[in-house]
Amino acid sequence: MMGPIRQWLLGVACTAIVLAVAEGLVPKGSVKKVCRLAGGLALLLAVVGPVLRLDGELLSRTVEEYRASIQTWEVELEEKNNLIYQTIIEGNAAAYIVDKAEEMGIACQAEVTFSYDENGVPCPWEVTAWGVWTGGRQETLARLLEDDLGVPRQRQHYEEKEP
Repeated sequence: MMGPIRQWLLGVACTAIVLAVAEGLVPKGSVKKVCRLAGGLALLLAVVGPVLRLDGELLSRTVEEYRASIQTWEVELEEKNNLIYQTIIEGNAAAYIVDKAEEMGIACQAEVTFSYDENGVPCPWEVTAWGVWTGGRQETLARLLEDDLGVPRQRQHYEEKEP
């Protein structure tokens, strides 16, 4: 990309230098005025010449390639954004479960996976919890997960393990 711009600037600079030398060599009078007019036109042509030689089809293809790459980047960024969003929500939901369980006197750890509902809203899909499940603790936590997070019991998994 910098090559054509460098070439254009070099062409304009060379034209300006040649015109300055020519103007210095031409005698005063009407010849000098004609030489200045011709030099001005030559400099104008050096400045706008590349624009006049632009290939419209090539320019159109280049713009389309940029648009396609931008769309690809947008899709990739949206996927990464969704993954980050989902990770944050899963972490916050797991922390919520652990906090609520602690309020009920249950020591546990939890892992939550999410899925999207029919409206595209992320919602808790499955929960795995680790703890010591004595004295109805598992049943208490199962009710909490069903009532507060809407995770049915068939998608709740419990493992006997010290948190």
